[in-house]
Amino acid sequence: MPILNPLVLMTLLVLILAAQGCTQSASRPTANTSSQPTLARCCTDMEDYPRWFVDVSRAIGPPLGTVLSHITWRSGHLRSKQAAQKAILAEIRPLDIVLVSSKGRKSGQVIPGLFGHAAIYLGTRAELEELGVWTSAEVKPHAAGIRADLIFIEADAKGVHLSPSSVVLNTDRVAILRPALRSPARRRQVARAYFDAIGTDFDFLFDVDSPDCTFCTELIHRVMPELTLPVQEIYGVRTILPDRVAVAALRYESDLEFVDYIKAAPDTWRQASGQTLADDIAAIWSNR
Repeated sequence: MPILNPLVLMTLLVLILAAQGCTQSASRPTANTSSQPTLARCCTDMEDYPRWFVDVSRAIGPPLGTVLSHITWRSGHLRSKQAAQKAILAEIRPLDIVLVSSKGRKSGQVIPGLFGHAAIYLGTRAELEELGVWTSAEVKPHAAGIRADLIFIEADAKGVHLSPSSVVLNTDRVAILRPALRSPARRRQVARAYFDAIGTDFDFLFDVDSPDCTFCTELIHRVMPELTLPVQEIYGVRTILPDRVAVAALRYESDLEFVDYIKAAPDTWRQASGQTLADDIAAIWSNR
């Protein structure tokens, strides 16, 4: 067997690692007839490499994943669109899920599908006070950060941590999904659980069954299991892909409500419908 150039091997391993998972109000229609067949193929038939190759990639996943997370060649198209960011922040509510598509980052290019990451909006001080958790033991240590706009939580190569809107919305597209939680008491419990997860290590293998580390969509799955996010097995590992989360919301397959879809180009942005989101995801997977 020929020996691969180390750079080529690293590139291939990064690709296979990434293929395992992360790194105004519109109506909520389901996908139309034209997009339904391709949506059904979303995140399927993804085992393109031999198992030995995947095993090697998993063995060196953490250092490669860290390197990958730092490769960026442009800012997100939404970063300079202050009107778009204001529209998002005016509409979003505590515990909403934000799927992001960042094609100006290496991770956003190699992860298959439209969305490569998920974050959760926790809220401002006023919103957390209204929710009834501002003075809770889990939130108190982060009060200063929240006042400084650390109002999102995410799991990435740095682990589980709070992030400002300027970081989360430095992206090209955003889909907002709202969890259906049964009561205010459950909402308070979920909010406290998110804050309690801060500091958890990142799961570079994207395995929902790893108890001591987590990745972006797994964090949501752990804190809100009642949402029934779509778990699928890829190369023997059970994982949750962001595109499948979006599709599950659009097709009423989980307790998530589609709220809005914001997409930007270098010079423009617009808020789009759930049907547009379905069509965009279908188009991505039809070309795979």
